[in-house]
Amino acid sequence: MEDSNIFAEVEAQGAKLGLPEGFYPKLLEEDDWSFVIKLNALVEAACSDALAARLHAPQLSACLATLDLGHAKHGKVALLRTLGAIEKEQSDVLQMLYELRNRLAHNISAVGFSFGAYINGMDEKQVASFVRRAGHGITDEPVGQGRKTFVLANPKLSMWLTVAEILACLHLEHDVAELRLFKMALQSLNGEVK
Repeated sequence: MEDSNIFAEVEAQGAKLGLPEGFYPKLLEEDDWSFVIKLNALVEAACSDALAARLHAPQLSACLATLDLGHAKHGKVALLRTLGAIEKEQSDVLQMLYELRNRLAHNISAVGFSFGAYINGMDEKQVASFVRRAGHGITDEPVGQGRKTFVLANPKLSMWLTVAEILACLHLEHDVAELRLFKMALQSLNGEVK
């Protein structure tokens, strides 16, 4: 998916969820703590919406919204992964965001959180994991430098770009759901479904 299409899907997703126009780009203007909290809130809502679409059950939206995002067995991310709506790498990104959000939201003294200090407190293995997940949507070619270098120099932007790709995929679940229903209807008409 091209970048312009990704951001068009993200904007459409935001509008569908009732967000003001330009909400996603404005996230980059937030301090790091607010960025993580707001980004996670958007992801939670988008996951609930995608689940309702995937299950062809918009009436379940309110119920799905109450599910935990990152619970390993019955969280939104686990359900989306099980249903094939997201790939493992995407679920890893969302799980990282969920864990970081919980760390920040449940400790008010973390209000001064910065990605720089966060990364500086990591060991080599944690840095590699962060780069792999936060930089999932980053490739060397467009950024003009290695992914690791770019992600470590621009962790917030990297998360923003990576999550944009996931949000676009989640928004496309509506199209996927419609196509699946259309296919089932055709199969039914042709006597292929029992």
